[in-house]
Amino acid sequence: MYHTFEKKSYKIKNKLLGDHKIHNLWVLFKNKKPVAAIVETTAPDGYSGAINMLVAAYFNGEIINARVLSHKETPGIGDKIDLSISNWITRFTGMYVASIEDKDFKLRKYGGKIEQFTGATITPQSVTNSIKRTVVFIKKIPFIFDFLNKGIYEYQKFFK
Repeated sequence: MYHTFEKKSYKIKNKLLGDHKIHNLWVLFKNKKPVAAIVETTAPDGYSGAINMLVAAYFNGEIINARVLSHKETPGIGDKIDLSISNWITRFTGMYVASIEDKDFKLRKYGGKIEQFTGATITPQSVTNSIKRTVVFIKKIPFIFDFLNKGIYEYQKFFK
């Protein structure tokens, strides 16, 4: 699906992306209209440290895909976030994030609708929270699009 879009890259910095670093952002265009984005993001609170990911979503909050780029989670337990180990991360495709308070977008153990994998809670909850925050960020991109095109990359004041 990604290959059917035109894309433009930006640099972005926002607390919803998990840290204070500058992240890559790709806005995806269909018929010259921005419709979705891919963002580098970080789950800062993994069991063994930061988990770096890519999250792609439409501006309406529908998740296109999420993938873990790097992590130091426990082999045989927390490493199931990695697509080469397990397909758990693919469950997010097609899900929607309503808001940062979305009660469904957390692990079933905590009253949400997302199934964790056996043996781990901290790692899947960290990834789930990061994906939710990132999709909330992506949903707000249409409101800051003019600033992106002016090269302004820090948007803390737009995301309370």
